[in-house]
Formats: sequence, structure tokens, C-alpha cells
Amino acid sequence: MLALLFNQAWSKPILLDRVVAVVNDDIILKSELDYETALAEQELRTRNIDIADQDELQLKVLDRMVIETLQLQQIKQMGLKVSDEELLTQIQEIAEQNNLTIMALRDRLNYSAPNGFEDFRERIRKQMLFQKLREAEVLSKTQVTEDEINNFIQRQKLIENSDEYRLKHILVSLPESATPAQRDEARAQAESILQKLQQGEDFGQVAVRFSDGNKALQGGDLGWLTHDQIPTFFAKSVSRLKPGQISDIIRSPVGFHIIKLDGQRNQNSQLVKQYHVYRFILLSDDAKNAGQPSNTLISLANSIDSLEKFKQLNDQYSDIPASVNANGNLGWQTAREMPADYFTAIAPLEPGQTARPFATDEGWVILYLDGIREQDKALDDKRQHAMETLRMKKANESFEIWLRRLRDEALVDIRYRDPEIMNPQPTHSEGDPQITGD
Repeated sequence: MLALLFNQAWSKPILLDRVVAVVNDDIILKSELDYETALAEQELRTRNIDIADQDELQLKVLDRMVIETLQLQQIKQMGLKVSDEELLTQIQEIAEQNNLTIMALRDRLNYSAPNGFEDFRERIRKQMLFQKLREAEVLSKTQVTEDEINNFIQRQKLIENSDEYRLKHILVSLPESATPAQRDEARAQAESILQKLQQGEDFGQVAVRFSDGNKALQGGDLGWLTHDQIPTFFAKSVSRLKPGQISDIIRSPVGFHIIKLDGQRNQNSQLVKQYHVYRFILLSDDAKNAGQPSNTLISLANSIDSLEKFKQLNDQYSDIPASVNANGNLGWQTAREMPADYFTAIAPLEPGQTARPFATDEGWVILYLDGIREQDKALDDKRQHAMETLRMKKANESFEIWLRRLRDEALVDIRYRDPEIMNPQPTHSEGDPQITGD
């Protein structure tokens, strides 16, 4: 009976699988290629794209599988991992984008195919690993210059037109039907006014005295104007000016104009005040217990009125380990970014002054305020966005080259055209069981 069952079970050949490609030490099986091809076909159908050549499609899918295998080998060699927490977060985002919970997404995928959610989960993990490899091998090595960032932001400004300009204006008017002599006289007056401004006279005062414009009594102040609100004959001159600069004489049908760009800002700007602070720590075990600094310490702080003198504290207290004050330059920080006791100490100061020493667990802290500025936080965000965008653009340009180089350096044996793999296998006679496979 066992012999009969054996002969019935193996009366036809069973093709377990075949190797369609060898990639270094890994193989790609025919069953894997068929599975990936079926997925590619399904994706193309959802995009209403006809499949003209099935053979060509399988070759493209196989090429992609070879590249993915090479990447997975590189990932393994580098020890890159995707944690369960990272994977869960990514799947959560995908579910939310489709207005689903993770449980609903799982049920829908499992309903559409056996182990649908598990297959989906592993595909997402693989995509995340590929992204980490791309960041490590290409993106992290892609550099962006300051000039590239500035040019990118400037181009975006031209597209968005979201800047506002604070303009001051002086007009030397002309009669409606001015004679050549009147035009020459008016231009000579405008040149005289421009010379006064170039010699340092206050623009507002000069406007009050000489301007024929309707804002003369406001010092020529036109207020904040968007790009669309600036008179056409001003626009080109304004685009060439930096804040604080004065234009050349501008001719228009109504007379001769001189403008000053008093300020420029973005409509979406978020101005924050930042403080450039330096810190020096005098180690002391009982600073907190003492409560108040000694008169000697107060006098020392009061005597420091320049950054050069502040830096001399390192020489004056050379017995303090260098590591304690190695990071004395705290850089530019907002009030919210620095410790509360630091801001309390520097709040009443002007740049170039040193704060009254105060006690901490480490000892006495002396702070020097080097500068104050208003910084556009939105601009900082734009610079960060510009840097990321440019790096991504450069990485996209070089990533394909990197992948192809990875393939060129690998040992890849494509067996797709092997007739024993792709053609149907011959039928064996009953009682002559065979198992074929690589």
C-alpha cells in the first residue's frame, strides 16, 4: 500500500524551483520572480497601463530584484536595522493617510491576500532599510554650499513674492508740460539732494525740506509695501537695493525720485530676539551656600568690558581644568533656549557688558553678552528646508550612479534565458518519479 501511494504521489514531475539569477552569494528563484512580476502587473493595472511584452516586464522586475539584493547585502554588511518602534510608526502614518486604524489596515490586507499584512509589514521594513542605506551611502556625503542655499531662497522669494519693503521717498516734481529748461533744473535739484544724502544727511529730514511727495511731512516714509504695491518705475531699483541703501535718481512722468530701502521682511516672518553669550565657570563647592558673590568677584566681572578681556579669564584661572570651560561660547540663543538663571543675569545688559556672577552647583558662573539681534525664525526654517531640498536633489542625481556602480562591482549571473528554467518541463511516465530543481 505504501509503494502504491508513493507511485501515485510521484507519477508526475514536481518542479520545486529554479535559480534565475546569482548575486554574489545570494540567489533569486523563479518563484520569487513570478511573485514580484505578479505584483508589478497588479500595480500597472491600477495605473491603467497595458503590458505590451510579458518577457520584457519580467526582465525589468529581475533587474530591480538584483539591485535590491545588492542593497540588502550592503545593509547586512553595514549592520543597518529598523526597530519595531520605527516600523510601527511608519505603518501608523500609512494607516492614518488612508483614514484607517492599524487594525483595520491589517484586516483589509489579510482579507485581500493570505498573510497580506505580514507581507506588507516586511515590504515597509525593506523600504525603510533602503532609505537608511541611501542616507548613509549618498545623502550623508552630499554637501550643499551657502551660496546654493542663498540662491535657492532667492528663487523661492521671486516665486512667492511674499516680501515686504519699507521705503522712504523723495520727489522733485515736474509741471505737466515741462520745458527742457524745467527738466534740467529739476534734475539738477535731484542731484543736489542725492549728494546731500550720500554725504550722510538724514533721509527723513531731507525729505521734509525738499520733497514734493505727499509723504514729505512723514519724512518720505511710504510704509511697508508688498512687491505688487511698489510703483512700477520703482520696482527694478528696489530689487537691487539692500536695507539701508539709497537708489540713484529715477525718472518718471511726474518727476525725479530718490528712494531708500529702510527695511525688508517676509510677510510670514517670525522675528525672535537672540543673544550671543559667553560663559566662564569658577569651580566652587560652596557657591550655593555662600548665596552672594564676593566683592572681589563682582569687581572682576565689572572690569570685563570686551570679549578679549573675558577670554583672559582662562589664563587668569589656569588651574581650572580646560574641559570645564571648553564650550564657553554658547552661540546665539533665544531667552527660551537658555537656562532661566542665565537669561535673568543677561536681561538687563547691553552688548559688551558682563553679568553679575551667580551661583550654580558647579560654582560661580560669569556671563558675557557679546551681541543681540533679531532673527527671522521662518528664515531659519527656510534655510533648513533649502538645505534638505538641495541635498535630496543632489542625492537623487547621484543615487542611480551609486547603484549601478554597486552592480558593476558585484558578481551577477543572470540565468533568465536558460531554456531549462523558462520552458515547460517534459512529462515523465508513471512509475518513474523525478524531482527536478537547482
